[in-house]
Amino acid sequence: MNYIGIDVSKAKLDMALLDGKGRLLEHVVVRNTAQAITGRLRRWEREQGLLPYECLACLEPTGSYSDTALRTFVGVDIPTWRAHPLEIKRRMGMVRGKSDKVDALRIADYAMRYQDRKRLVTADTLAVMELKQLLAFRWRVVVDQGRHKGYRTEIYPGLHKDLAKFCNAYSQGRIKQAKAMVAQADRRIRELILSDPTMKRQYELLLSVERIGPLLAAHLIAATERFTRMREGRKLGCHAGVVPHEHSSGSSLRGRPRVSHQADKNLKSVLHMAVLGVAQGHGELGAYYTRKVAEGKNPMSVLNAVRNKVLHRACAVIKRGTPYQEKEPLST
Repeated sequence: MNYIGIDVSKAKLDMALLDGKGRLLEHVVVRNTAQAITGRLRRWEREQGLLPYECLACLEPTGSYSDTALRTFVGVDIPTWRAHPLEIKRRMGMVRGKSDKVDALRIADYAMRYQDRKRLVTADTLAVMELKQLLAFRWRVVVDQGRHKGYRTEIYPGLHKDLAKFCNAYSQGRIKQAKAMVAQADRRIRELILSDPTMKRQYELLLSVERIGPLLAAHLIAATERFTRMREGRKLGCHAGVVPHEHSSGSSLRGRPRVSHQADKNLKSVLHMAVLGVAQGHGELGAYYTRKVAEGKNPMSVLNAVRNKVLHRACAVIKRGTPYQEKEPLST
């Protein structure tokens, strides 16, 4: 068994090859291109006896920089693990010094020691990656649109009239362009989801849940990688940062339960916007919100409970494989 640790950067990859006992066989630096990666793997097959099916490659997700490596390794049938950087860092122990070569070696060592925790990248994973990239692009466009709206209301009114007119014209163009781009991104997201049978079925099930619209459904499919991870409502709630955690220690520290900041902020934002209308009192969740607020509960705490309910229902419909059905009102 061999282990390949890959430290990814924009232009190059540092690759460390270990044998089954954790000994470093070779460290190389290759260009971050499919041709260079494939060439190095073939050379290792000749010189080191590397066998794709008796190998485990591991790398950290670094956005678009790691896409080429992931697609190349999956394409040549080498089991590939995309490990969380924080998980790797916490299991390294005390670390002194840092370099790309050392990082590649540490990633390979992590793959060898914790291979029982591996989650392999597959062709299905690559489809989810594309969905995540589309959602990230949409988010950047929305942020840019909001920024220019802010300029028009907060900054430009204080400028000289001619300059304000000039700047307003530019921002108005950017806002218009962003609006059109968001619409195009939404279409591509929908087309991508509907082209995959599993994602399509999950998408339709999620849309049956109250307060879940197309955008939130897409984010849930992407965050859970087609519900292959975080299939329980509480785990998904922790990922979205809406589950309160206890904060206490001994007899002196008795903090109030609060949510963690280590969360998927984009998913949390989309989820929050999806449930805001619940305060109007429509549907089961609206009735729940109205009842709890009337009982004296803090409105934000109730809203957070509603967010949790939405996530639990999302996981429930996926597990059952049937659309959500509202409960029949009790007869009096």
